[in-house]
Amino acid sequence: MQRIIHLFACTAVALCLTICTSTSDKLVIKGNLTGLQPGDTIVVFIYDFEQKRMSGDTVGVTQKGRFYLERKLDKAPYTAYLYYFPADTTLRPLSKTLDFLSASDKLTLWGAAADFPTAQADGGFYSDKAVKAYAHRVDSINNILNLVSDSLSDAEQRQDAPEAARIDAALLQLATLLDDEKTAFIRNNPSVMYSAYLYTSTSRWATLKKVQEQYEAFSPELQQSLFGEMIKKNIDRRAAVAAGAQLPDFTVTDVNGKSISAADFKGRYLLLDFWGSWCSWCRKASPTLVKLYDEYKSKNFCIVGLAWDSNHESWKKAIALDGLAWEHANLYDHQAVKDLFCISAFPTYIFVSPEGAILANSSDFDAEIEPIIRETLK
Repeated sequence: MQRIIHLFACTAVALCLTICTSTSDKLVIKGNLTGLQPGDTIVVFIYDFEQKRMSGDTVGVTQKGRFYLERKLDKAPYTAYLYYFPADTTLRPLSKTLDFLSASDKLTLWGAAADFPTAQADGGFYSDKAVKAYAHRVDSINNILNLVSDSLSDAEQRQDAPEAARIDAALLQLATLLDDEKTAFIRNNPSVMYSAYLYTSTSRWATLKKVQEQYEAFSPELQQSLFGEMIKKNIDRRAAVAAGAQLPDFTVTDVNGKSISAADFKGRYLLLDFWGSWCSWCRKASPTLVKLYDEYKSKNFCIVGLAWDSNHESWKKAIALDGLAWEHANLYDHQAVKDLFCISAFPTYIFVSPEGAILANSSDFDAEIEPIIRETLK
């Protein structure tokens, strides 16, 4: 739940503009909102995925109560975060989420500054009525989620555990509602470019089978678009490490500084456990993994823990506390290996045969990993 809270708290305080383009051009965002005052500011941070760096701009509000941002962008994709800060510092910053079809989009926000989170947008994706209606619903939910998140922080500061639990459950319901809205829009609009755009992120988390089915449901135009190509690339990369494929070669340095590779485990049943000391779901699974390891280690079964931990001391401490008596490496030192296996969710488990064939690849240990391991090794 903490991961969900963090995700939507960030969404609720930021304006996310994703720009996909292959040519240099100028992005323009104009604010024509009643109630904007000279002295109000708009702060925009744009994240460059290729260079993995963030750059920012501050835009002032004119005497006429408007703002104007023009930015030249080179490559795709980008994500930008925009914050609206009223000059009256007693008022909280407001935010809104927008998405961009290309770096040449000319978008205008209109409405009231006080209703910035649900202000209307024209241009780009929002020229489509279905997109505009969907965006308004999502903005409204995000606005509520932002307020609920503040209530959770207040309850936690007061150490009111029952109230915090109630609010936490409400946040989960809002997160589910957002996910349902996105799923319904994509399903009901297989020829609208925005559907493919939205699915570029969803395709990282959904099962490979579902992603393949949704991609095939898209119109030929969407499949051949930049967004469709991104989804297809994700499908191809995930298929290369899906059940039925051969385990790709990889080399990492273990917790003791020794080099280990895929070849070291040929002839043995191998479970790759992609986890992190910070991941509550991963840590909850530790007792089950320990029990499984103790039960089958005499039957040619081994586990390799591949963590994603920036804090190496926390990683090592978790190994000891959870009694994970198998080999471990930290993928924070081996980003290419994390990318090789297309890991976007923790935990993820990959079960491999002695011949190097991948027998299962899933984040669902109880339903999709453990039953296959037990059936194979019984």
